[in-house]
Amino acid sequence: MSELTVVDKFALYAGGALVVFGIVGIGLLEMVAGAPHPVTGEGQIVHEALVPIAIRSYLILLGFLLWGGLAVWRFVTSSVISGYGVPAPTETE
Repeated sequence: MSELTVVDKFALYAGGALVVFGIVGIGLLEMVAGAPHPVTGEGQIVHEALVPIAIRSYLILLGFLLWGGLAVWRFVTSSVISGYGVPAPTETE
């Protein structure tokens, strides 16, 4: 069961792409585009993001959910295929 299926590859690549884009890609975009960080009269820094933080966190969360779904799916399918959880056949006389 060390062979990756199409579903495994999709979940791994899509989840990884979402996590990397949400963390690194949007972070670089924020740095390059120079998101404004004005200071108010009281000295408080106001952070205005180009990409709302909710969208960024949902992208990362969706990537983690794909990985978690893959882990659950692999656990369920491997236990069924290998025979765990299936009662042993009994001999009838």
